[in-house]
Amino acid sequence: MPEKNDAERTEEATPRRRQKAREEGNVPKSRELSTAIIFLISVIFLYFYTPILIDNFSKLISHTLSKVGYTLSKSATVELFNFVFQFYLKVLFPLFALLVVAGLLVNVAQFGFLISPKALEPKWDRLNPINGLQNLFSKRSLVELIKSIFKIFVVGFVAYIIVRGKIGVILNLADADPFSSMVFFGKLVFELCFKIGLLILLMSILDFFYQKWQYEQDLKMTKQEVKEEFKQMEGDPLIRQRIRSMQREMARKRMMEEVPKADVVITNPTHYAVAIKYDINKDRAPVVVAKGQRLMAQKIKEIAKENGVFIHEDPPLARTLYSQVEIGDEIPENLYKAIAEILAIVYKMKNKRVEDVAQ
Repeated sequence: MPEKNDAERTEEATPRRRQKAREEGNVPKSRELSTAIIFLISVIFLYFYTPILIDNFSKLISHTLSKVGYTLSKSATVELFNFVFQFYLKVLFPLFALLVVAGLLVNVAQFGFLISPKALEPKWDRLNPINGLQNLFSKRSLVELIKSIFKIFVVGFVAYIIVRGKIGVILNLADADPFSSMVFFGKLVFELCFKIGLLILLMSILDFFYQKWQYEQDLKMTKQEVKEEFKQMEGDPLIRQRIRSMQREMARKRMMEEVPKADVVITNPTHYAVAIKYDINKDRAPVVVAKGQRLMAQKIKEIAKENGVFIHEDPPLARTLYSQVEIGDEIPENLYKAIAEILAIVYKMKNKRVEDVAQ
């Protein structure tokens, strides 16, 4: 992919961007670290395992040579094949198993356990020659080239230092027996591989920290990207505003449906209106079922008049109820006496009205 303008990407990556990158298999990792550890493990393993390998190869050669005079038949061929297969399985399987486990553990240590099907999907943009040329001459490619040249130089220099110190011994091997020469060169190869492996491991650890830093830089976002992601997560502001408006409208509608059920509406008389309901068999104390100010207060009073709900003017009490009690809540204890007096008047007027109707 073409590199983005780093000057524009000033914002740290959001958790969603990090999660998306992880799902796509984009995680901070150093391939060189995995290679170095696997190489070093292989060298150490082979150093201690070489005697066993030599012994088993001797058995393989002896067994094979013992079959030279035999007539080649189907059964002899199968028997020889089984022997060779079991030999390689017994000799090489421990090494392969160790390397597989080591490779898995190194990757898990770098970025945790991860299975990413998206990482296996073909990416056709990689076949685009224009993108390939852009990646070839990108800043990242230049950094990787410099790293490779530096590693080759350092490894070559270390190998030269080690071999130079052994030149005298190597020249004297002309008079030594073949077995002694093989032992010496075997130890020299191990020393070279081991020290070079340690050096590569050190450089790969530094590369891992560089890859983590580069990963964070690549994940950075522009301010516009952060805004767009926020919109996707939270929804468009206009839609959110519309939803809140609809929720408020539904709440107002439910509130207005409770006004006809109220016992009394306490008003300011023009600025506030609070509807109170008290069911002696259900409620522990009177409950505010609706409240509003200005136009909403007028609407509450209109519905109350249409449904025969008593309206009581008490400006201080109306303001206190509006500011201190939410819809659906019981009135506080300090207002019990004031509300009880009003409800007593309301019930008295209701009884009188019932008596007038009866007469």
